[in-house]
Amino acid sequence: MNLLDSNFDKLNKDGFILKKNILQSNQIAKIKNIIKKQRAGKGVSESHYSVNIQSFIIKSIKFDFKKILRSFYFLNLQKKLKLQDIANIYFKQQSKLIEIDGYYNLPQQTDILPWHSDQAYSGKKTVSRIAPPDHFYLKFFFYLTDVGPNNGCTSYIPGSHKITYAVRSCLYEKKIKYEPFWKINDLVSLINKKNNYNYIVDKLESKNVLDDFLNKANLIISNKGKSFFDFYASSGDLLIFNEGGVHRGSIPTLNERVVLRYLYSKK
Repeated sequence: MNLLDSNFDKLNKDGFILKKNILQSNQIAKIKNIIKKQRAGKGVSESHYSVNIQSFIIKSIKFDFKKILRSFYFLNLQKKLKLQDIANIYFKQQSKLIEIDGYYNLPQQTDILPWHSDQAYSGKKTVSRIAPPDHFYLKFFFYLTDVGPNNGCTSYIPGSHKITYAVRSCLYEKKIKYEPFWKINDLVSLINKKNNYNYIVDKLESKNVLDDFLNKANLIISNKGKSFFDFYASSGDLLIFNEGGVHRGSIPTLNERVVLRYLYSKK
């Protein structure tokens, strides 16, 4: 499948697209084996792979040649699938591969990550510098195990990337005052302040866009534990999404969750 044929209108509109059957069975088995072998202990395991010369040099000094070979494999995979070309089209300019990592999660009783938005300073109470709103990543999530509602999928509120972009723009332009907005509850609270609401609306297509998001967000907040905006995906499927949108890593209740991620930004 040629990923360059992706529906970029949907990616721009909703903030995400799910592409089916991207990886072949032999690729799935190899990648899954690499990530699972590097897990340390029980629970969650995270592994990072080299994407630049400096990182390769450090691994060479440490004689970590297995990690070097694995990094080359993942770099060749992204080249074969033309992931950077997709990122270039999305950003409408040259992009840069920032990170490659793998995640392994055992079944658990809580969300892998709660509803949140990235590039929101991890919920810090104060920040010394507000980054430009265009500082965010386009993420490529390769599922190496089956996922579904309340079973490890990356739930995403359609169109929410536009809302958080507007919030970051207002913060950067000092139209609104910073307060934590990483968690969905905090984001809603920040938006609902009268002056903030008006400034954010001015950044959007219409008032309805913001009100629709708030309705969806409040539905999630008031019905904690229900699987809103979840989806089914099979091993080998790919989720491409703007990380600025409001999303979560849902609770993996039925089976282990293994994913491979590529992160791109504007160059």
